[in-house]
Amino acid sequence: MIKKPKKKRISDQTLDTLVRKLVKLRADGHCKRCGKYVGTENLAAAHLYARRRKTVRWDLRNVWAICDNPPIGLKCHKIIDEDPLEKTSLMYDILSKEEIADLQRLAGITLKDYPIDREQLRDELKEIVQKLEGK
Repeated sequence: MIKKPKKKRISDQTLDTLVRKLVKLRADGHCKRCGKYVGTENLAAAHLYARRRKTVRWDLRNVWAICDNPPIGLKCHKIIDEDPLEKTSLMYDILSKEEIADLQRLAGITLKDYPIDREQLRDELKEIVQKLEGK
């Protein structure tokens, strides 16, 4: 019997890198919280629901570009990570109540109950990045 080679699993890091790039491109250098133009190098990918919640970790409704460069005085990322009310306020500013309810539902379940096709997700993220880059 001939064994088929095992498919290499798409890593969390690969998906994180694609999402980080995508949200920075989507933001066009602007912080989603304060609205200031800070350039992509001063933006971080901020998660409304923690990254440990894998069912929403790469959901684009959950990840936004937020300024994060203390040397030049911009630190919205730190503010929303340290203050749950600020994070909740941001969430309600950028998402509909239906989107928030859906993210909350997904964040509360496991990958066993909501499996993610990593290959498909990777391909979809790459396609969006390419469109945003104008390729």
